[in-house]
Amino acid sequence: MFIIRYISVFFLILLLSASGVVAQQPADMRCLAVDANGAVTITWTAPTDMTGFINYELYYSGNGSSFTRIATINDAATTQYFHATAEAGLTSRYYYIRANFDEGNALSDTLQTIFLQLDNNVPDYNQADLYWNTLHDPLPDGSSDWFLIYRETPPGNWQLIDSVPNDIFFYSKPEIVCHDSISYRIELKNTISCSSVSNVQGATFKDTEYPEKPVFDSVSINTDENAVLGWEPSTSEDAAGYIIYRNENGTWIETDRIGGRDSTYYIDTLSSPCSGPVSYAIATMDSCENKSPGTFLKPRKTILLNNILYNKCEETNTLTWSQYINAMPNLEGYKIFSSLNGQPYEIIGQTGPGDTVFVHENLIGGSQYDYYIQAFYASGTSSSCRKSITASGYRKPDYVYLANADVLPDYDVELTFAVDTLPEKSSVQVFRSEPNGGNSALIETINITKPVVLPMTFTDTSADAYLGYYEYDLKVLDSCGREALGSNLLKTIYLTGGNVDPEHNYLQWNAFEGWGGGVKQYYIFRMTGDVEPTGPIDSVDSQTLEYTDDISSLPDSETQPVYWVQAVEDDGDEYGYTEEARSNRIGAAPETEMFVPNAFKPGGITPEFKPVFRFFSGSEYLFQIFNRWGQLIFETYDPQEGWDGKYKGSAVSQGVYVYKLSYRNSDKTTVIKRGTVMVIY
Repeated sequence: MFIIRYISVFFLILLLSASGVVAQQPADMRCLAVDANGAVTITWTAPTDMTGFINYELYYSGNGSSFTRIATINDAATTQYFHATAEAGLTSRYYYIRANFDEGNALSDTLQTIFLQLDNNVPDYNQADLYWNTLHDPLPDGSSDWFLIYRETPPGNWQLIDSVPNDIFFYSKPEIVCHDSISYRIELKNTISCSSVSNVQGATFKDTEYPEKPVFDSVSINTDENAVLGWEPSTSEDAAGYIIYRNENGTWIETDRIGGRDSTYYIDTLSSPCSGPVSYAIATMDSCENKSPGTFLKPRKTILLNNILYNKCEETNTLTWSQYINAMPNLEGYKIFSSLNGQPYEIIGQTGPGDTVFVHENLIGGSQYDYYIQAFYASGTSSSCRKSITASGYRKPDYVYLANADVLPDYDVELTFAVDTLPEKSSVQVFRSEPNGGNSALIETINITKPVVLPMTFTDTSADAYLGYYEYDLKVLDSCGREALGSNLLKTIYLTGGNVDPEHNYLQWNAFEGWGGGVKQYYIFRMTGDVEPTGPIDSVDSQTLEYTDDISSLPDSETQPVYWVQAVEDDGDEYGYTEEARSNRIGAAPETEMFVPNAFKPGGITPEFKPVFRFFSGSEYLFQIFNRWGQLIFETYDPQEGWDGKYKGSAVSQGVYVYKLSYRNSDKTTVIKRGTVMVIY
């Protein structure tokens, strides 16, 4: 009987393979090259599998968030595009490719043009400080291990002057000149014979003194959710003001200039420090607009207080925040401020400099809590945004209903159920009895993850419905993991029976139990061969739990009839379900009848030598042929396959050969038959 189960699984696997969706392969974007005019050349490699290719769509963004399609390319062999209006000399530009196929599409990684910035104002001598961003993290396949640094002087004469590893985005070069204009560019080669090239960035180098950079001492967030920067004045007498830099997508952008040597305060109204940490740097500029080195290597970053995690079960709020970096002198720790229902803020706790987690306990249900974090050190403080949360209770699930327990052809059991999905978080425990009743045990816990489509299903792959019926029920755990309620209990249908005489098969089964509407009737299905029947052969009422099938008119077959029973739910289920539940499948046929010829003429009326069965119901089939020296010359595990009288492609000699046949019968006993066959020509 086990062969039926294996055949069903085999066809199920074929069906799933035929209907499965194959993921499309993306185009592999490799290089972004910026020319002197700011135009960008994009180079990519085509997907390895171009089956069903439609076109490429090329997308562009000036800020990394809002993308516009700039080209549609229908030629699969085209792997390069020239974007003339990119203006990538002004800032980084972003690109990705969507490859469209008949069966779907695939997106490439988003690459960012290398945007080179140049800082050449260092006190006492001329020095080029170069900063740039990476194309992507990780870099595209085939990228070189080195960024190449090119220098142009005089105009038109580009020379490779150095290289740095591809995880370094900074380079310094002294330029000892009296007065000259020098330009630079960065290049990253790729194995597909393309290179990613930055914009050209140049400056005039001259022998001069540069002002001292300021001491950047704090960055905080005010009640208007704006970043507030503070610093100590530059010690340079010629200091005329300060340049404010903000880091955007890995690039330092000059955002503003503040006049006056004694200016030490700036509010950035254009950033969003409550959405994520924002990094800042400051440089001093003198009356000639020479600027000091910026504080890029030791920037200050706003503190981000993350969304507060409220634990309803423990009645606690967990606060986490980003580290405050580069405090001078060293950071001493963090103070946690809280306001209860709009009252004045109070310090409710303190952590050390390396601890960015705080748990607020003993909350009052229904109250609103507002928080902010303050980093403190000897020379100042820095505060985060304010975040609010209400300490509410939690909603318990109201209902759970086990709608069906259907035995699948492979003897797994599929459960259909509905559960209250309004609670914020809950889980369902599945309990199953031993075969034919007995102790019940937990077999699975299902976490309810929103959005949820009802009803839900669960397949019990550890079940073996060939052994007997199972009883299933569900328990629902609430948000705190406590048992909230239990479901109804369902009992699966276990079908037994067999052949009672050459003309009749007898079936009997237990009643399906647990439906809200009860059982309306039972349908009896019979399958001969491998094709599922389109309908039942008969039906009985809900009180009848047996059936006798007349098989006298069935034609002889090499496979035995397979039966199963299907219960149909009656009307009246309070949840509106009308389900159908199947039993396990069983084979029922007379004991296997077998005939083995004692002579065989290859190419004759019967071209193959094999056992001939009527209603074969065995499993673990093995048929072997040996020559007179005991050498194995043929072997098969398929009852449909026979020996054609050949060994290694050549006809064997006339004579006597030995065969061995073994299989497990429908009653699980092993049958072994040996004999001889005469090959004649």
